[in-house]
Amino acid sequence: MRKIAFGFAAVATLAASPALAATASNTMPVSVNVINSCTVSATPMAFGTLTSIGGTDVDTTANVNLVCTIGATYDVSMDLGTHAAAGQRYLQSTTDATKTIPYGIFRDAGRLQAWGSTVGTTSTGTSLAGLTTLTAFGRIPQSAASVPAGSYTDTVTVTVTF
Repeated sequence: MRKIAFGFAAVATLAASPALAATASNTMPVSVNVINSCTVSATPMAFGTLTSIGGTDVDTTANVNLVCTIGATYDVSMDLGTHAAAGQRYLQSTTDATKTIPYGIFRDAGRLQAWGSTVGTTSTGTSLAGLTTLTAFGRIPQSAASVPAGSYTDTVTVTVTF
């Protein structure tokens, strides 16, 4: 008798549960707004170790890396650096501010198109993929005067407008 009473109690409990036969549905909108975006970074432009300056141009390169939204148009400019004078970039001695070495940064391998911050001197384009790498071509001209031994530095600000 005990088995029958237990079975009856289990059936009675199931019968007392509410029936869930009805349903209701609706839609949930999902969206995102992607805006144009870019970040910029640059590798150091290092002319290396020189035994003398003059007689031949000293060339080097650096990379300007852009990560932009696909399809974003960009304009990359460079200022003249922290030691510029009269529109010329200069590397300055780290021990004697009166000692400088002129140099240039260019947009082309022939080093004919200066890279600057005015119309016609910037690098423009449209991002086709996430990462775009531009090459900056540096030159210390052969006409640079001999200077004392030591370290010479400058800092150029690279800006991307999009």
